[in-house]
Amino acid sequence: MVQACNTWMCGAAMALNITASLFSAFTGSAEDVCRPFDGACSANDHQLMFGNMTGLRMQPLEPKGRIIVFGARGGDDKSPGQEHRGDTIPICNSVIELGWECVPVFYTDEMAGKIKTFAQGADGYISRVNPDHYEGVTTSKYEELLLELIDMGLAPMAHPQLMKRFGAKDALAKIAPLRTGLPDTYAYYDAEAWRANFPSSLSQGPRVVKQNRGSQGEGIWICRLKNESLYRQMERLPLTTELVLMEAVDNHVEHMTLGDFIAFAEQYLEGGMEEGGQLIDQAFMPRIVEGEIRVLFVGGKPIEIVHKKPKEGGLSATLKSGAVYTRYEPDAPEFERLMKSFVHRDLGNLLPLLGMEGHELPLLWTADFILGAAKPPWVDGKDYYFIGELNCNCVGITTQLEVTEVVAAEAVRICEAGRERKKRGVLKMLW
Repeated sequence: MVQACNTWMCGAAMALNITASLFSAFTGSAEDVCRPFDGACSANDHQLMFGNMTGLRMQPLEPKGRIIVFGARGGDDKSPGQEHRGDTIPICNSVIELGWECVPVFYTDEMAGKIKTFAQGADGYISRVNPDHYEGVTTSKYEELLLELIDMGLAPMAHPQLMKRFGAKDALAKIAPLRTGLPDTYAYYDAEAWRANFPSSLSQGPRVVKQNRGSQGEGIWICRLKNESLYRQMERLPLTTELVLMEAVDNHVEHMTLGDFIAFAEQYLEGGMEEGGQLIDQAFMPRIVEGEIRVLFVGGKPIEIVHKKPKEGGLSATLKSGAVYTRYEPDAPEFERLMKSFVHRDLGNLLPLLGMEGHELPLLWTADFILGAAKPPWVDGKDYYFIGELNCNCVGITTQLEVTEVVAAEAVRICEAGRERKKRGVLKMLW
């Protein structure tokens, strides 16, 4: 049974002084229980916070709980003419179908105070704000709001610190001990360490250098020596050594000396650790030409496997570079070994290695794997997979909307687990 505006929404609306006529834009008739509201909330405020909610289902009359889904206007993750991401309203609707209230809310710095008021009494939030530059959005202020909501008792999906540690490229160095981790991985946070070690690591074979910022292969460089006979001939290469470089974003090739590349890449260290400045240096795995394997997860459950095959002659597995994507079920026999290695053996150690033990896994996330040679002591001639990237920052499922039902069920489970933790008084310890 549903009604046009439930108690929580009405209470939030009263706190925000949102008029019945404005609220009816997404909750139904203003003649129902939402009236009367005398207020000075402008149409602009309402539009800033909620936007166009066409397609949102009616809310339950007696909701089991309440979840807010955060987004932000602009960015490159919206379809033309659409305010919300293509998967935002469907996620909300799947939560509503489980008997929970769920409303999408746009974050802006200007509306942070009103959003905090609106969130009173909610059980959890889902963050769907993609790392990007949005007008009126300061990332640090958005994270501050999320931390305030966590202090109010909302279950985080996900915690800002988890999103940072999970998505940062240095996660690859931290998880190197995993069975699917790559041991030959270095993380650099300052120019001195980068200059000191890279000439030595490159002397042993081709490398992949990854910046922490950017996406779709931007700032990911495959580094080779022009004269490959120089590999493993010396402990440290001279800065005059000529390199052949390929950027994964579009497979274009550049030529620099080692010294010039080291100086060029120092731009990725600007701002230091506080602003995400870091470089990752890994051994190049030649089998990248066979593609990357992306596994989509909802919490700890694998949902889909995607084989991303680079176009002929290329190394990048992005759509922009012309890669071909083939989808598989998570129990596909082709990837049984990968699932056993990562899901059954590594997954339980993932968050502890990232320093986030006790937290829930992200609501929606991906892990990318590359085929490589077996590492000791597991040398048996079989295929081995190594993690190339983790991502939990607003993973899109617009082309897989059937997944929203699983996402909703996991979000409800996390919120209910949060209620139990609060009853036991262990909320602060875990969040």
